[in-house]
Amino acid sequence: MIKHATTPNARPGRPSGGSETEDDLNPAYVSAFAALAGAIIGGLTSFGTAWFTGQAQLRAADRQARGAKLEALYNDYITEVVRRYGDALTHQTEDPTNMLSLYALGSRMRLVATRRVIDAAVRLDEKILETYLGPNLSLREMQELARQGEMKALLTEFSEACREDLAGRGQ
Repeated sequence: MIKHATTPNARPGRPSGGSETEDDLNPAYVSAFAALAGAIIGGLTSFGTAWFTGQAQLRAADRQARGAKLEALYNDYITEVVRRYGDALTHQTEDPTNMLSLYALGSRMRLVATRRVIDAAVRLDEKILETYLGPNLSLREMQELARQGEMKALLTEFSEACREDLAGRGQ
């Protein structure tokens, strides 16, 4: 029977090769590594959650800001339509410059609005242009025209298309 030489650190029944095995790992190190790993995982989780929450908040704020700009554009267009229509009722003209501000707003809307909004805006533009090319109206004739409600229907159609567009964007 051959006996292995033992070293002071060697355990009985094991050969001494000068290297420690996994069983020789100090339990204090295991606890320290586990605590360190837990702290790292907890920190990364906290950081990840904060980052994702921040990104979601930024996207929501951006969406809200874009919606507010779009709503302001729609309001500006409605204001200009009413002003131009009022002018067209009492001024017959073939001067295209009267429609330029309206066309400019319509073109800005074409960049961001839905097809339904743009189509409703085109119908409003056509009605105003038709009114400019027609005869000037008296107050009684304007009252009769208001009773017919064509312009009111066109404005309602445009407003509803705008509302639907804004709602579809989460506004």
